[in-house]
Amino acid sequence: MLEGFGESLADREYYLPPAGVADPGPRFAPGEVPPGLHGADQGIWTVWGSPRTALADEGWKIHVSARLDRAQHVLDTVAGICFSEGVPFKHLSARLFFLLLHHKHAPRAQSGKFCAVYPPDAETARRLLERLRDALDGEEGPYVLTDRRFRDSRTVHYRYGSFTGARSRLRADGTREGLVRDGSGREVVDARVPAFHLPAGITDPFVEQEEEPHAGPILIRDYEVTGAVRLSNAGGAYRARDRRTGRTVFLKEARAHNGLLFDGTDARQRLRHEYEVLRELHAAAPGAGPEPLDHFTEWEHDFLVTEYVAGQPLVGWLSRSSPLARADRTAASVAAYYEACRRLLASLDASLGRLHAAGYRFGDLSLGNVLVTPSGEVRLVDFEAASALSAAPSPMGTPGFTPPPGLRRAGTDPLLQDRYGASAVALAFLAPFHEVAEHAPARLALLRRDLAEVAPPQDLWRRATAFHRTEGRAEEPYGSGRAPSPAELDSDPRGCLTRLAEQVAGGLLEMADARRPEWAFPPSPEAFRTNNVCLAYGTAGVLHALHRVGAAVPEEVLERLRRDALAQREALPPGLLVGSAGVARVLAGLGRLDEAVELLEDADGHPLTASCATLAGGRAGVGLGWLALHRLTGESSHLERAAAAGEGLLRTPDLPAALGEHDARGLLHGRSGLALFLHRLARATGEERFLEAGRLLLHQELDRTFPLDDGALSLSDDARLTRAMPYLATGAAGLAAVLTRYAATTPDERCAAALPRLVAGIRVSRATKEAGLYRGLAGLTWFLTEHAALTGTDAARGDAVRAATGLWKYAVPYRRGVRFLGAGSQRFTADLSTGGAGVLLALHRLLTGPVLAEPRQERPRTAPPRLPAAV
Repeated sequence: MLEGFGESLADREYYLPPAGVADPGPRFAPGEVPPGLHGADQGIWTVWGSPRTALADEGWKIHVSARLDRAQHVLDTVAGICFSEGVPFKHLSARLFFLLLHHKHAPRAQSGKFCAVYPPDAETARRLLERLRDALDGEEGPYVLTDRRFRDSRTVHYRYGSFTGARSRLRADGTREGLVRDGSGREVVDARVPAFHLPAGITDPFVEQEEEPHAGPILIRDYEVTGAVRLSNAGGAYRARDRRTGRTVFLKEARAHNGLLFDGTDARQRLRHEYEVLRELHAAAPGAGPEPLDHFTEWEHDFLVTEYVAGQPLVGWLSRSSPLARADRTAASVAAYYEACRRLLASLDASLGRLHAAGYRFGDLSLGNVLVTPSGEVRLVDFEAASALSAAPSPMGTPGFTPPPGLRRAGTDPLLQDRYGASAVALAFLAPFHEVAEHAPARLALLRRDLAEVAPPQDLWRRATAFHRTEGRAEEPYGSGRAPSPAELDSDPRGCLTRLAEQVAGGLLEMADARRPEWAFPPSPEAFRTNNVCLAYGTAGVLHALHRVGAAVPEEVLERLRRDALAQREALPPGLLVGSAGVARVLAGLGRLDEAVELLEDADGHPLTASCATLAGGRAGVGLGWLALHRLTGESSHLERAAAAGEGLLRTPDLPAALGEHDARGLLHGRSGLALFLHRLARATGEERFLEAGRLLLHQELDRTFPLDDGALSLSDDARLTRAMPYLATGAAGLAAVLTRYAATTPDERCAAALPRLVAGIRVSRATKEAGLYRGLAGLTWFLTEHAALTGTDAARGDAVRAATGLWKYAVPYRRGVRFLGAGSQRFTADLSTGGAGVLLALHRLLTGPVLAEPRQERPRTAPPRLPAAV
């Protein structure tokens, strides 16, 4: 699923819950409603209760699916039966929400659901299942993956689960998970996974004979599945072996009545279309696409069989081949890489040329559907969006690789999608800068400045920026976020960064809206899964950044934070990032000490503080909150509370269980965060044992690092993954930030040896996809600033300044100031984790620290930033 996919539906600029869309289009409602009954909106659902039957906490839940064109008839049938039985139910409220939940990028655990019915007991459930099965006989709908179908019905499903959410458990990350009782009466998690699952001891009363678990190889007709390539709401893609010939083939599945697009087409329609295109293309230009071998329907799903194209997706080739962010890059390796890029683009042009000559456009070029073969050639795969040049282009597309709506409306070129996509591929060879380039093409000059050390050749640069050139366009007016020129950045970095800080603060204040119910500042999608007040995603984080830089905080926004925090007090987890400790820290800094102490006392006594140790969600974060209050007030009782948190960490009997899931690593969820708290606690208390415990934790974290082939050291999210992450929240920068502090305080051979290798991989990451603090350039800037301040070397200072000046390229002009594309780069955010607040904190750290104040600088120091007053 694309990050923020559902939350980007409701608004063109900001993330919102899908129900926030202004006009969802045609709505669903029962044709006949008994007198006195009224439906109530609940997100994207409409809920119908009953005065005769109270809603149970849990039980046998019935889900009814439908084809889009039969949805109203199915709803009328379900509603009539539920009204007659006096049983509560709900249904999707509008056609748009139906398309969203059945979209190819929707989460699979929600797949297929249209109506949900809540019988009070198993006897009523059986009666309803029978009635619904008989009444909907002949209807078809998608399979609800979390459920089991009732007998031979194609639309009626059931599962055992939570009804009301009244019995649920708060997680340390701020999300909630439903609970049900198993057969022994114990509370267990209501697992909502895309497979039928029963709690231990609960048996299915509606099935005549339990199916035996599948054993042996998975066979689909004559094809034995040997591996999954990807899974989505539309179906799956698999590597398989044709048992008749032994040939390796590619098998693509389309689920019935699912995998919709917003034009209403489903996965099976598109797969059949893809098969026809591949057949015609193979006849006209063999090799232009994968050879189609078979197409058939098995059970209810369609399958397309093609030749298996050996190779790796371009995204994988890029991560393995690009030296641009490698610590050991040389002029020769960079030149060789650019030559390889030219060859791949030439091969891509040749493949597209054959396709166009045959009368087709590809329609959805991206890094995932272009393969690099072992011989170094390019092959196009996934022709789902391909269409005849004489027909309208497909509405499908990959963000950043598809022409924006304005360009599509204005263009008459039938090859626009492919030309734009090929240009986007060329840009991907240089940097993941697509979305910013679409919003603010003038920033490409700053991207090129940041790539100066690897000097992209003119031909590649022009190809990559062909649709974003600014020649002849009106220059951005000064004062509305106009960026400095590369020369200005190089000659006066402090002045330019001071102006950027002013512009960021201005943009944050311009986006503020204390009366908006969803948020006071536009957040990342995580706010809607956790809460809208927290430090990481909510109001607290933005106010923290504005207060730190000296901007006047609007009183109505401060009051909104205080009011929301107190209103949500019982529902907040304890942690620093999404819970009470982080909100308390901000309120204390803003002068609301009484509320801060109350919230931290809540966090101290919260059950999750005892079970979770992490900086983000548990004891370490709570301890940091008490340390912050001690620094503000000097009260010894606050330091005692912090020390008690440290003692609790030292006595944790099973530390891995108290960290993030799957042996999480890094600053927020791993051992690095605990070590950071213990370091600060040791400084405040003078107790060396906290420092020693932190050092041992860092050694354990270093045990979980891995070397890259360029000599650098990196860290992944957790034990399941091996991806190299350079970022602050998860990855090398977070670990290195803590190592830097320990190396400056208590020299340790292992830490000292690891630190340069971690820094080597961080300092070359100049063009991250996002600007934000958690997983973007602002976080790297923060670390490099800390590292430069503690080490004092010219090289470290240069790294920090280059990283900070690179933040300008992500700043998109706004009515007042600038704003930044946040999580997933689909919408603008203000929050600390992904948006402008995190950028502002990183800039403030650099501007107020020793890095830019180095006395050997010849230029006089400019005045501190004059930050805007409240609007």
